[in-house]
Amino acid sequence: MEAGKRPLSLITKYLNRNIRVTLKNDLMYEGTVVECDSFMNLVIEKAVEYQDNNKKAMYPRILIRGNNIMYIQLIPESIE
Repeated sequence: MEAGKRPLSLITKYLNRNIRVTLKNDLMYEGTVVECDSFMNLVIEKAVEYQDNNKKAMYPRILIRGNNIMYIQLIPESIE
């Protein structure tokens, strides 16, 4: 895989942007990704937790272990 196309390269490119992370246990988090390491562990600020598309909790800062991640999506910025 080309160096610029690796998943980790894409995540680090979008630091400080809003993302949606779906975990293997079907929980979903939305927030601002502020850190990412070589194991794809993510630190997300202003995280909102969803279960079955219902808001469950809000956290100022969370750590998501990389091996629990199923999907990562970039949330488009709203146009004003």
